Amino acid sequence: MPVGEEKVDIMSAYGRLLFAVAVCLALTGCWSRTELNELGITTATGMDLSHGEWIVTYQTIVPSAMSTGTGGASGANASQTPVHVFSTKAKTMREAVALSDLENPRRLYFAHNNVLVIGREAAEAGIGEIVDLYFRNPDARETVMVLLAENKASDVLKQFVPPERLPGTAMADILRKEERFASFFPAVSMYELAMSMNSDARGAGVPEIVLKGEDEQLESLDIFKKTSTPSKLRLSRLGVFHGDRLVGWLGREESRGVSWLSDRVKGTTISFECPGSGKPAKHSSFRVDRAKTRATPVKKGGHYAMEIEVKATGVLLESTCGQDLTKPDRMGEMEKQIEDRIRRDMASGWQAVKKLGVDLPGFADKVHRRFPREWKRMKGRWESELAKLELTYRVEATVRRTGLFQKSFDELQREGERDYGGADRSGSGGTKGGGAR
Repeated sequence: MPVGEEKVDIMSAYGRLLFAVAVCLALTGCWSRTELNELGITTATGMDLSHGEWIVTYQTIVPSAMSTGTGGASGANASQTPVHVFSTKAKTMREAVALSDLENPRRLYFAHNNVLVIGREAAEAGIGEIVDLYFRNPDARETVMVLLAENKASDVLKQFVPPERLPGTAMADILRKEERFASFFPAVSMYELAMSMNSDARGAGVPEIVLKGEDEQLESLDIFKKTSTPSKLRLSRLGVFHGDRLVGWLGREESRGVSWLSDRVKGTTISFECPGSGKPAKHSSFRVDRAKTRATPVKKGGHYAMEIEVKATGVLLESTCGQDLTKPDRMGEMEKQIEDRIRRDMASGWQAVKKLGVDLPGFADKVHRRFPREWKRMKGRWESELAKLELTYRVEATVRRTGLFQKSFDELQREGERDYGGADRSGSGGTKGGGAR
């Protein structure tokens, strides 16, 4: 091989080696890694406002209390609480989070945060700063579910929710289950809350969670050794926001009426009076499996009205009505009672939000889409238009299944007694003058 070619091969080999070394030096590797045992996984947070300062409460998992071979605490871990709750206080929320490093050995990790509980004083003062925090920081996810506390959020986060060991996860599960099967207080995420607050209607609803029962606190792990607790956390009311401020509350039935108006009923159970049951009225239960609400704005003179059309389909769960449901007219009477109950719920919810002056069903957005030119002239006085807005209801309920009985059990018993002709069915044979001779 010529000497010149040999030198070229050596130089190309050195070049490849230098290129490989440069590539290796450019790789970052794992120099900025954070070990799992250095993280404080947060399952719930609370925001309170006191004398102009923010109190941020954190509910973090205690890994040693959760690590068992059978999925439940045992042995030494059985006496250890599965979560640790502590609070920090500062002028701003992020400063309060930073101050947590002074007393917490782990860096707080919010990616698994399930719920955010906001104290009443903070909600009444305005939650715009909280919303800004969640959309400005990448570690605070806007998918977190939002709840209101009756008083302080920190008091809620200190409570256990039997039989679950992680209270934050349990509260999120309560919201999901309630939204699916009851629809009194539909769950709302931080993203949905921000969208509602900045919509044309500027109204939003957030469920309230309260401690109900005796004054005994659910802070001790001993509650998992009891079959029943004297107090419990439960959803109670719907907090109504106008803009970013809490302005009032809706009760359970009123809140479900708003859910009907805003097409947020996924499933619920309705009690209704039996047709012609008299006094005292007998009641039956109807479970809604599918529901759809359509709200259509129409012009009426110089004002607007909303035509509400509701279609609900479900099954009969319970009946005390002494009627033969195989007869179409009887079933039609029962469906009319169900429709009347849905109509009353919507009217109750509408009157409640009108009294508060908040467009919680979001009718402004529908008027804007249907009449965009008129909306430009009217959006500045929508609150006065809201007070004049009239609703008309058209409800169609369908019972698609009545169960095994076509009549109530009481009616079947009465028919049996008539078949016996009032005879004694105690086993004596019903013969006068004694038994068989």
